[in-house]
Amino acid sequence: MKQWYQRRVRGEKTGGLRKSLKSLAEFEFIRAPHAVYGESDSFSWFYSNPATHNPLSYDCLSHSTEDPGFDESVKFIKNHLKESEPYDGIMAFSQGACFASMLLAMPDLPSPPSFVLLFCGFKSRITKHDCYYTQPFSTASLHVFGQNDLVIPTDMSEKLTACFKDATVLTHEGGHFVPTTAAVRNMCKEFLRRQSDSF
Repeated sequence: MKQWYQRRVRGEKTGGLRKSLKSLAEFEFIRAPHAVYGESDSFSWFYSNPATHNPLSYDCLSHSTEDPGFDESVKFIKNHLKESEPYDGIMAFSQGACFASMLLAMPDLPSPPSFVLLFCGFKSRITKHDCYYTQPFSTASLHVFGQNDLVIPTDMSEKLTACFKDATVLTHEGGHFVPTTAAVRNMCKEFLRRQSDSF
């Protein structure tokens, strides 16, 4: 299976988990197109303050009416999907998981994924994004998040899982990172095997 994944390069590492899954999936890294101000190796899919604001930033807790960069990121992903071989799934982290979930609601998304693995994901609070959550997602999904995440409150992750018809959920005692414990590795392997069997 081929899937694309997103990670925030600064601080968060998915290498350990991807290594344990290499017998089941081929990964391709897609970097978000927008730079994070003041952080040379961090990138964002969209911001949450007005486009006229300098510098642009993102606050996942904000009930903003603005999403500068969002449309550009959607166009970026659609163009990439048109030009590449089809992907079976998406693995994404934090804002990337939020962004990936909204892509599922876009009927014109080229080669929509059959499944998603979302780490520390959350439902966007930006009011312009409400339209992407009007119908439950039928895409197979695995959600992994920490009970002590100080960046994304647990209830925000739970609200995202509630948007999926048949979500598989695994929580851990850690915080805002991609865990590589045996429980997480085994759950991811089992999830990917189920998706492979359905092809």
